Amino acid sequence: MRTLIALGIRIPQVTKVVGIDDVKYASLLPIPLTTQHQPCLDLGRVAMSTMIDRLENPDLPIRDISLGCRLVVRKSCGAQSDS
Repeated sequence: MRTLIALGIRIPQVTKVVGIDDVKYASLLPIPLTTQHQPCLDLGRVAMSTMIDRLENPDLPIRDISLGCRLVVRKSCGAQSDS
């Protein structure tokens, strides 16, 4: 975002920007950043639980684990107001 602004590329009029993780400063940037909020605490818990399961049962089949996330819409994507 800093580079785009330095190059004179207007956000979001010319280029829309979306991030991931919804870091604490995302809403404080010069143009508040639209971002995908991830449940970091849940990610850590599930990762530890899965690792322990694998250590206790090395023959477990490979599995996919999905956790919910939510889109936090802010001005960097062209939204009129922050959420």
